[in-house]
Amino acid sequence: METGPINELANLLHLEAREAGQAGNYQVAVEKLLEAMRIEPLWAYPVYDLAFTYLLMGDFDNALKYYRETDAIEPDGFFTTKTAIYTLEGEKAGLFPEGLYTFYMQIEWTEEPEKKYSIAKQIVDNVPLFAPAWKEIVYLQTDPEERLYAIEQGLAGNPDRETKGILLLNKAMVFNERGDKETAKQLLSQIIDSQETTVSNSAIAKVALKSIKDN
Repeated sequence: METGPINELANLLHLEAREAGQAGNYQVAVEKLLEAMRIEPLWAYPVYDLAFTYLLMGDFDNALKYYRETDAIEPDGFFTTKTAIYTLEGEKAGLFPEGLYTFYMQIEWTEEPEKKYSIAKQIVDNVPLFAPAWKEIVYLQTDPEERLYAIEQGLAGNPDRETKGILLLNKAMVFNERGDKETAKQLLSQIIDSQETTVSNSAIAKVALKSIKDN
């Protein structure tokens, strides 16, 4: 929903806020992000970073508030916003343990595949219906049957739109690798036509579907 070039001062405040946040100066980051938002109210980035800053501060109510605001600005998806809302709303409702999203984010913060898998596995062992962790396991599995199992477990967890789209994309790829192109094409068409996935999911599905049809 951005309407043009970002205001120079808002951009500078956003950069300064990120530097402050990385240094652990969260309150300074909050103040700078709020000012950037005042200048550029339709720019999602400072709103998203404000939500993340509150998450790091352990203020889950404000984190959820600003992830929701990010989603209102960018309803078709913005980084991990939809997964954040799905998880934090689940925590608030008592469906997930408090602090789950912060723990889950450690997967993003590490580069080591073994550590990523260990975190995701720990989550699904304790919260079996937490779809985003199953999505991460799908990425880290090479065996098609294990991937398909993780995909089905994730889909059973009533995932957010972004996660659902990624799980369905991976499911289509598994069937395509098996040689079942018709099922793969049906799944990709479902993603493209569905209102329950995101625009980015749909765009990837269109490319994948064309590739399958062309080969």
